[in-house]
Amino acid sequence: MKKLGVISTLVLMIALASPTMKAADIPFNILEQNKAVVTDIRAEGENVWIKLASAHSSDTIIVRISNKNKDFYRPWFHGNVDLESSGFRGNGVWSDRVQTQAQYIEYWLNDQLVLQLERK
Repeated sequence: MKKLGVISTLVLMIALASPTMKAADIPFNILEQNKAVVTDIRAEGENVWIKLASAHSSDTIIVRISNKNKDFYRPWFHGNVDLESSGFRGNGVWSDRVQTQAQYIEYWLNDQLVLQLERK
């Protein structure tokens, strides 16, 4: 029974610790964000996660990286400049994690820029 109490306390502590970050807390400037598509951003080191609005959870997102603003896109590990992320991700979950040292990260939906980040 004591173990159950300890486990319950740990679960409660984890639930109360919000992973949501304020814009000032992430190592990026948010240059553009369509909040109807990308509702939240989380970053830690070279890792960036986004949270998509539930209406877009099964849409294909294209991610591009660059060291110049909207120019000279760098290829990903597979040799292409477009990294395609698709499939159902669930509602309200962190998704579409990328790991990069790039100065700029862009997220595109249907040829529309929905999020652009600049490393601080």
